[in-house]
Parts: sequence; C-alpha cells; structure tokens
Amino acid sequence: MTFGAKLIQKKKAIKSSSVDTYLRNIRRLRKVKGKLPIPESDHKWVVSKSLLEWYDKQPLNIRRHMSTAAQVALDVYGKKSEAWKTRQSDSMKEFDKDRRERKLTQKMKDKIPAKGFDVLKGVISTMKKELRHILVKPPKDWSFQDLTRVQELVILSLYYNFPLRLDYATLETKKTDGNCIYKNTKKPRGWHIQLKEYKTSKTMGTKVFKPNVSNQRLLNKFVPATELLTDHGYLLSNQSKQKMSKQVLSKKLHALTKRRIGKTFSTQLLRILYAMKNRGILESAKEVSEKLMHSTEQSLQYAKKS
Repeated sequence: MTFGAKLIQKKKAIKSSSVDTYLRNIRRLRKVKGKLPIPESDHKWVVSKSLLEWYDKQPLNIRRHMSTAAQVALDVYGKKSEAWKTRQSDSMKEFDKDRRERKLTQKMKDKIPAKGFDVLKGVISTMKKELRHILVKPPKDWSFQDLTRVQELVILSLYYNFPLRLDYATLETKKTDGNCIYKNTKKPRGWHIQLKEYKTSKTMGTKVFKPNVSNQRLLNKFVPATELLTDHGYLLSNQSKQKMSKQVLSKKLHALTKRRIGKTFSTQLLRILYAMKNRGILESAKEVSEKLMHSTEQSLQYAKKS
C-alpha cells in the first residue's frame, strides 16, 4: 500500500480536501532532503537531523505547515517524535501570538497597496470598461475566449464582494445540497451562493450569500454563457473547458492581481485586507459582545430592529 493510500485510510474521518492538503505538504517536506515517492514504511527521513536543521531556519508560515505535515506523516507510520511535537507546539504558539497581536509578516506588508482592499474597486471598474463590448452581447454570441476574459472580472468582483477562500472553484451552477450558485425566480430573487462544504463548516454550518447588484448583472450574463460554452456544470472553467480546480483558481488570482495591480495577492491576503478595511466594525462588535458577556451572535439577538 502506498503512503498516500495509508494516509487516506488513517484519516478517513476527515474531509478529503484536508487529506489532500496533508499529502501535498508531506510531499513538500519529503522533497526538502529526499526524493518522491514518499516511503511507504520507513519513517527515518522525517526525523533526520538534516531535515530538522532545515526546518529551524524557515519562517513561521513554513514552519507551521511543515511541523503539522511531519506529525501527520509520523502518525501514518505509527511513530512519535518529541522533536517534532515540540516544534509543532512552538510554531502554533508563535502563530497564535502573532494573530492576537495582529502582526503582518514583512512579505504581506510589501504586498499591501496604498488603497488596501479598495484597490480592487478601481481594477474592477477598468475591466468593466475594457469588456463592455462583450458584456453588451447576449451570452449566445460569446466565444470561449470572451468567457475567459469576463471570468477574470467575475473572479475579482466576487472576491471584492465576498472574500472567501478558494470555494468559488467548488460552486455548481444549479441548486444542489452542496456548494452551488443558483438563481431564485421568487423572493428573495436573484443569484445566491450556498456554501455547505468549506473549511469552518463544522462550526459555522451552511451559509447562503446574495451577491451585490453589480455581481447580479455580471452573473446574469456569465452563468448562461458558461452553461452554453462548457458542460462541466461549475461556475469557473480552466483553459481546457473543464472545471477549474482550487489550485488553478489560486494561480489565476496570483497572475491576475500581479498583472492588474503589480502585486501578487492570495486569498489569505485578500481576506486580511478586507478585515483591515472593516477593523472598526469588528472591534466595535467585539467590544459590545464583551460588555454583554455574549458571543457576537448572542449580542445581535439583543440588538432588536425597530
């Protein structure tokens, strides 16, 4: 049995997307001082002195993920390591401390534009002007090239409206029991995004969002064109007219922001910029909740609408 198969069997109780992330990071760890494939039963590479020395020289964002990868790999092998256990604990404590202090990494600081999150607003406005000759046409007259160009606008516009993770790549274009984007013809009318499977779904539950008016207009053109020009049944397409994966969406976002803004944005950075823009609202909500000694949700129950 391959290491990957053993990992899937060991972690069968968790989401497949989480298993994929674990495997991807373990492969990354293996390639630091070794070669793929990952050994099926020999765990010695994980606890090698050279790998630990490499790890200790890495920045926090890498140490955090690689220490978890090492611990998961050892779990699959049925082994334990105090050296990795300590390193994972230390990296998580350091990460939590930085989060509480709301520290930005130097890499993030270098990427933050002067206008912050609202830099997207100007880019979206410019793209709409550039693509007006396509947007005025009915979807049946679009080419696949037209679709891919408008898709870039749709991606940025949706992220400006709702800065999710990479969940836009999981949306089916019909109402389902999972992640989807669908149009209500009765109240509440318009396009809705339903998220049932996402990173924090166990604690947050199913979420439904209604995109803003600008995105409603875009989706009225884009989704019918997607359904006419592709047959995969999802919102986003790759260059081969197949469903766009999360990995491709991430690369597309990087390339698009680099070309349009001059800086490479990840979904994490977009979410940070969005939170920074709304910091006053978040801090006010926290203060009110603390004074009432409630969660934010409970506090809202006290804030009756007139």
